[in-house]
Amino acid sequence: MTNGLKAWGAVLFAAAVTALFVWIGATQLEAPPPRPNAAFDGARAFNTLSKLLAEERPHIAGSPENMVVRDRIVAELKAHGYETELQAALQCGPPDRFPGCTQIENVIAVKKGSRPGKALLVTAHYDSVPAGPGVGDDGAGTAMVLEYARTLSSRTIKNDVIFLITDGEETGLRGAYAFAERHPLMKQVGLILNFEARGASGPSMMFETGPRSAKLIELFAHVVPQPYANSLLYEIYRLMPNDTDFSVYRRAGYNGFNFAFTGSGALYHSERDNLANLDRNTFQHHGDNLFALADALVDADLDAFKSDADASYFDLFGKTMIVWPASLNLPLALIALAALVALIAANRSAFSLRGAALALGALIAAPFLLFALGWLLAYPLGVWPGVHPIDHANPWAARIALTAAGFMAALVVAAVARRTDPRALTLIAGLAFAMIGATLAWFITGASYLFIFPALALAAAGWIEYALRGRLDVSAWIAFVVAAFFWLPFFPRLDLVLGFDLSAFKILALTPVVWVLAPPLSAALRGAQARLPVAIAAFVTAAAAALASQTPAYAENHPRGLNVVYFDDRTASPRWLIAFTGGPDEDYLKKTGFPARDERYMQFGLIEAEGRLKPATDLQLAPPTFVIDDLKVDGARAIAVGRLRGGRGGLQLALAVAPGSGVREIRAGGELWVAAERLSQQTPVLARIAGWGDRDLPVVVTFDAAKKPSLTLIERSALPEGPEAQALLAARPRDAAPSHSGNAAIVMVKVELAP
Repeated sequence: MTNGLKAWGAVLFAAAVTALFVWIGATQLEAPPPRPNAAFDGARAFNTLSKLLAEERPHIAGSPENMVVRDRIVAELKAHGYETELQAALQCGPPDRFPGCTQIENVIAVKKGSRPGKALLVTAHYDSVPAGPGVGDDGAGTAMVLEYARTLSSRTIKNDVIFLITDGEETGLRGAYAFAERHPLMKQVGLILNFEARGASGPSMMFETGPRSAKLIELFAHVVPQPYANSLLYEIYRLMPNDTDFSVYRRAGYNGFNFAFTGSGALYHSERDNLANLDRNTFQHHGDNLFALADALVDADLDAFKSDADASYFDLFGKTMIVWPASLNLPLALIALAALVALIAANRSAFSLRGAALALGALIAAPFLLFALGWLLAYPLGVWPGVHPIDHANPWAARIALTAAGFMAALVVAAVARRTDPRALTLIAGLAFAMIGATLAWFITGASYLFIFPALALAAAGWIEYALRGRLDVSAWIAFVVAAFFWLPFFPRLDLVLGFDLSAFKILALTPVVWVLAPPLSAALRGAQARLPVAIAAFVTAAAAALASQTPAYAENHPRGLNVVYFDDRTASPRWLIAFTGGPDEDYLKKTGFPARDERYMQFGLIEAEGRLKPATDLQLAPPTFVIDDLKVDGARAIAVGRLRGGRGGLQLALAVAPGSGVREIRAGGELWVAAERLSQQTPVLARIAGWGDRDLPVVVTFDAAKKPSLTLIERSALPEGPEAQALLAARPRDAAPSHSGNAAIVMVKVELAP
């Protein structure tokens, strides 16, 4: 009876700790409540935002709607006494990274300081994607920058502050490139504060800084009242292909802070990224971060924040920051490793050859078991409901299913390893933590603390317990609690980057917790005592999965992306194409007469894709044209000089070039549009131009004279009016909305370049 109570006590304690930290992690996905007497007047700034985007319409770079927003930004700055500058340019490239061009107009104002020296750059962008009004991304950032400019207008400060509202961010960071490459003020910049968004709610997170930023992190920890940041997030983002305007400055050698909020990801680049859906607490927190850091920097010596060192750090649930030199990570990992090796030697009686092999095998099997469970659960949690890749209207059933599956995996590992000494299982798990921590400390140091601190906790507690002649039972529980503290709050945050259709990968984040939970459970659950807890965990997993499969994955404020596209590639009759973000809405497709299966088509005329298409009435939309004014041959090269023009005045044009076509270089408006390095790769090249409008664009194409390459001209313009389009739009359910490129007409045509 006593052993049974002990076993159930262990299971219930482990379940309670697991549930607590997963719940805490989920609460961190919400913005903190506003602080009293905050310096940032969120209500006033929101009124400014409401004026800037009063019509709540998309305003892509170069559009008349964007010019209206631009003029309102200028008017706000002038009302606060600033002289403004419009930096206009056709900005291309970089052609090897982002082939394409945008006609941009950056808005710039400067608050002069009382002393010469480096300036603080405070920046956001004001253009939107074609689908939505861009209230969160990045009207919120723009309104906050304007609010700070207002408060600073009547103050005396020491450093110059440059207010930069960039254009063309959504089409390839073009405004930031234009400022960094062309504007003389860039040479004066000392530090940068950039404010972005990838959603409409959640805390404002500092997710990126530059290398050797130890002093900046210390400043952040000291002045930001509700900090949300960790060096793991920085390392993850650094390895991802994502970019913001801050990326341009960081690559140019500048340092600073990059902020964004990421909750309600389905609203990102959506028609419903509007004033009603922007979380006011999120907006307040975003502004609080700007004001706290900017106020600390406007009178500081900006050169004093230069450093030769990096920091590792994490926030303590948005209340405070824990910061330490990153150079300590490797020594700490090696100390933990050495202490655990010595502890293994001191407990060598626990290690029989068979027992050690069983313990090691059980721990190695854990991620494979988790992956298998996650793969099975991916179908009811994500694949069958057709979930959004980064958002879910009702995620808790799926979170519970995955967490319960992870707990079940720990019970299974504990049961499998019950014939070995629990000390061996504990110490091998700790050794794995220390070895991974040391490896990460060398290669990805900002992520290493999640392994190092549990290993250190186990080593310290283990030696104390060994000295007291214990059997490491308490140490095993301490290691679990410490690992749960670091790992489980991150688990709900994975919803922001991995949909539940990828549960097989998402659940792998529970592997470290399974490693350290299995040993104390193995010590407590002897014999067949694990069977009932495993059965209960399996039941909870199955019940939660069944509930998740029937839970609506979308809602009005968490919409599925659904774009209606008139598609005319001039190779067949025009068709209607429905593009989804997330799984297809089969009810909508059936209701509107689309076939039950995907059909193959050539995206951009070069890339095979699949989608739902049905015949459309030929609306005789004029195609884009490339008129060749001059064609000359110079040895092995041929040069075509011509004019590109949209057929319907579309603000988004593109050229698609097949690999091996013989095209060597493309210039637009005198700027390098696509570089030879990019064209030499064995992949199709799609080069866009945005914001040019209803004008001729001078284009020069250099190609091999021995070949006869063709270019695919693509124009993306507004969806034409008519009964067919109206019927498709009217049938769209409330839990779906245009996203990213939005509703459109796409017309493509090939042109030959023959010498």
